[in-house]
Amino acid sequence: MRAFVVFTILGVALGRNLCRGVKKSEIRKAHGYGRWAANFFLGASCPSFDIDRVVFENGECKHLVKQAICYSINAVKLYNVEVVNYDQLRTDVPNMESLGNLACEKTRACFREVRTAMEVCLRDNVEFVSETIEAAEEVYRENLEETVATFAKKNKGSLFGDLVNMAMQQFSSAEDIQTFIEGQLTEGMESDAIAAGEEALTLAQGWCDSGCTSKTAQFLRGLFRKMHGGQCMDASVFCGACATRADKFFEKTALPCCVEEVVQKGIEAYDYVVENYEDTLVRYADAIRAELSQESIDEAIEIKDRLVEEFDCVSDVYLDNRPVCV
Repeated sequence: MRAFVVFTILGVALGRNLCRGVKKSEIRKAHGYGRWAANFFLGASCPSFDIDRVVFENGECKHLVKQAICYSINAVKLYNVEVVNYDQLRTDVPNMESLGNLACEKTRACFREVRTAMEVCLRDNVEFVSETIEAAEEVYRENLEETVATFAKKNKGSLFGDLVNMAMQQFSSAEDIQTFIEGQLTEGMESDAIAAGEEALTLAQGWCDSGCTSKTAQFLRGLFRKMHGGQCMDASVFCGACATRADKFFEKTALPCCVEEVVQKGIEAYDYVVENYEDTLVRYADAIRAELSQESIDEAIEIKDRLVEEFDCVSDVYLDNRPVCV
């Protein structure tokens, strides 16, 4: 009995092993892709960078990266279906919880290790950034450019196809992208972006410190269990039967206050962007619209209307059941 209690405590503390059942060959394959990418992008600009030492075998990153790889492998299999339902989401919640808690524990330290390695690259090679960008451009030209061009040609007249065509015409290199971004940025945008980044880090730390990952997981398990069934069999649709079943769940279970805090911060951020950058966003939208075919515009309107409808249903359930938080 004592041994059982010890193993139970350890299981809660360490989280589940997401690699259980995953073939070692699949993990090795993922590592191989990582090594190839690191060598291709950084091999010339930073020969000292060793992804095995910094990421795959590093004490701060090793477990987090391995578990993230295994989660991705399992998720691809779980969601490789025509229609994802809420029961599938429910079964995946414990995996998300485990990876989320591990990320809270390890991400900051792992980032420090990677940042230290990047600082060495910058110190040893003053052209590190430009040479790495050149390597990325070469990867794109040799491996992706023809595929992207073919996709854009085949899908001309569709929303995504037209957007890809526009991007290819305007941006032929990383320098083009950098020039465009620098031309759009103002001092106010830069300071707002920095402030938003700092606020996001504060929110993330508060989320982790309050144990919000596990609180949210417990909430979602119950919500998805209640929602699945009847006419609610498609997780991409919320309006109608799914909204009704969710509303019933909220009658007895409140949204965790740590989640409510994040929701409210998101609403504040949205309101700030609209208040300060609406004219700029409208100008961008008009410029894009001018380059789209009528078929693409009609498709965009249809997508927008569908998203707005679903958002309104989610919003109605949320507003009717907002938790009372101090």
